[in-house]
Amino acid sequence: MKNPERILVVCLSTKNSLDAVQWGISFARNYGAELFVTHIVHNPFGLEGWSRSISSAKIIEDEFTKIIEDARKDLQDYIKTEDTEGLAIQESVIQGDPIKEITKFISEKNIDLMVMTAHEQGYFEHLLMGNDIRELIRKMPCSMFLVKRELAYKRYE
Repeated sequence: MKNPERILVVCLSTKNSLDAVQWGISFARNYGAELFVTHIVHNPFGLEGWSRSISSAKIIEDEFTKIIEDARKDLQDYIKTEDTEGLAIQESVIQGDPIKEITKFISEKNIDLMVMTAHEQGYFEHLLMGNDIRELIRKMPCSMFLVKRELAYKRYE
């Protein structure tokens, strides 16, 4: 089996990403690999085509900027909670189409293994991401490790 030398952890939503970050750190430590942790922020509003004179466009642009800042802070918080001493970790927040940005990142950085959460999409995630996760799996140029989210058992009476 080939040992990965460059590992990418992809966070598509910060809600369940801590598990993927933990797995990525564990793999990097065990294999002595370089670790990249990135959050992909998809812009569903398509601001590049909006007229800047519309006041609502400014509000949406400000909200999107806040989303990016929050994603960056969440990544830093996740990494701070783990023992990362001695690991080479590069953090980034990337804007754009998730599939294009992830495959581009993997090609540019010569990634051997990608780690991300595998979960059922809710209605909101499906609206924003569509079938991107399934398409990403089909187009992936490297090996993948999908982290299953633990589902809480709920007894129905």
